[in-house]
Amino acid sequence: MYSYIFFALFVVGIFSIFENLKGQQKVSFFKFNLQILLFFVCTGSFLFFLDEIGFNVDYYIIASRVLGTIAMVNITYILASNKIPKFVILIETLFILFFAFIVFKGFRFASVKNGVFSSGEWDIPQRINVFIINGLILSSMFYNLIRINKKIDKNNLYHIKIRNWTFYLFGLIFSSIFIGVSSFILYNFHLFNLKPDTRFLFSTIYLILLLFVLYRPRFIDEADFSYSFKKLPTAQSSIGATDFEFLFYSNHYYLQPQANLEDFALKLNHPKAEILEYLQSKTNDSFNELLNKNRIKYFKELLKSKKQDSFTIEALSEMSGFNNRQSMYNAFKKYEGCAPSDYISTL
Repeated sequence: MYSYIFFALFVVGIFSIFENLKGQQKVSFFKFNLQILLFFVCTGSFLFFLDEIGFNVDYYIIASRVLGTIAMVNITYILASNKIPKFVILIETLFILFFAFIVFKGFRFASVKNGVFSSGEWDIPQRINVFIINGLILSSMFYNLIRINKKIDKNNLYHIKIRNWTFYLFGLIFSSIFIGVSSFILYNFHLFNLKPDTRFLFSTIYLILLLFVLYRPRFIDEADFSYSFKKLPTAQSSIGATDFEFLFYSNHYYLQPQANLEDFALKLNHPKAEILEYLQSKTNDSFNELLNKNRIKYFKELLKSKKQDSFTIEALSEMSGFNNRQSMYNAFKKYEGCAPSDYISTL
């Protein structure tokens, strides 16, 4: 059964990698590390599949687990501060050297299959891995979770989406590990009849990571998106992120050809100066830039849906909120770095 599960996760992971690479998409620092995480999820799933069907891939599984865990930790640091601190890179390098040394001495990760402890002795390296290294990993992830929660701006739509997204990830991973460890302890004390299995734990974590990538807020993929939790100025705008999101995004205001700052301010019932101040502190975009960026994103979705087979480019431009084809071309060239025809040829 687990061989089918791991192979399915491998296939889904491969499709996720190609989905993130298709087209002429810019690769930001975050998205580059996200691709690394996806690579190790795919690699780990495939190696567990090979292990299930009888291949001896213990060394490769160890390498994949170590490097995949580092990739996951790096993602949490990028989410919290948009960078990976140098001391973290140093510690990760020491981890890799430590595992290379103990593997050379015969170390294997301990595993539990159907309630039976196998594949590795409960020696000092095993205890260091379980209690110290795993403890440091979980602590660093929890530390970044606290940083995100403490420095979040509850009026910033971007911050709110990232916070909710990361909370789901951490909550599900911690819950999976807690359930796995608890079930093994209860089973050993004959208090739990269902046999624990580390294969179930890893397949669950891989699935969580794939869903984490699939349902991420897409705006963090942008190469020009700089996510940081800087202290906000003391004078806070009275505009709420929920109100702004409802009018601009949920009601697709940016798709209106006559959309402009004056009309938007009237509908939002706030002065233009407040809206400009809000945009400067929350998005670093002008109102026209925000309009055109979202129009181009919508236009790209139309192209990905093959709408150009049924409609002209002029018609698709109007559907996307542009007044004419030339304004769409100029915006597309500015934000995508190529002409729409070049983008279509990559689909």
